[in-house]
Amino acid sequence: MLTLTRKKYEVEEPVKIQDEVGNILVDYTIRITPEEKLRIRNLIFDEQDVKDGRMLSKLEQEGKTSEYEELENKVLERAKARQEEFEEILFKDQKEIIKSKAGELTYLDLVDQMFDFFANAFVEKRIAQMNTLTTNLRKISNK
Repeated sequence: MLTLTRKKYEVEEPVKIQDEVGNILVDYTIRITPEEKLRIRNLIFDEQDVKDGRMLSKLEQEGKTSEYEELENKVLERAKARQEEFEEILFKDQKEIIKSKAGELTYLDLVDQMFDFFANAFVEKRIAQMNTLTTNLRKISNK
């Protein structure tokens, strides 16, 4: 029997940012609902990026500089919009408060760490599923 549990928050990750003497500048808990987690997964693994990457490579090989630059600008705009959406999901109405207390560079480091956290979590989950499938196939084929 397969049992899945739906939680109010799929991710609850405390974030503390301290200054060099240990004073806490930011004490915030990131709370991500299942719907938000799905949105984050779709932001990180955007299929359009793969298509655009192939098209950029093709345009570069063909020497179509103006089309390449135009598509590159669109890709960068989409990436910026996705990052802004990612930040809004993570920090909600605390984004500017965290940024002002921690500073721009520390805030961007935090965003990068959270991006890596989610990307790694999604990849590890996918790999675990593939390993389980491979193990189960081996068991079935050895019988």
